[in-house]
Amino acid sequence: MKEESIVRENMMEDKYYAPYCGSVFPSHPNYKTCSSPRTRWNEEHSQVKCPECGWVSEFPEDFIDRYKAKHDLK
Repeated sequence: MKEESIVRENMMEDKYYAPYCGSVFPSHPNYKTCSSPRTRWNEEHSQVKCPECGWVSEFPEDFIDRYKAKHDLK
């Protein structure tokens, strides 16, 4: 099955693929922003989560179900 994005394709093909943080912060000179690191799988949310700012992805449930089944995740 072809996924809707390169990120989803990469996640399905490689259990250890980690997308970059998807958080978008306001553009302000004094606003501390995230450095957009690679995310990590978070079992509590069943999504990927940024280790810096705490952003959590919002992949659809059907994709997450396929991802977890393919990679034998809880």
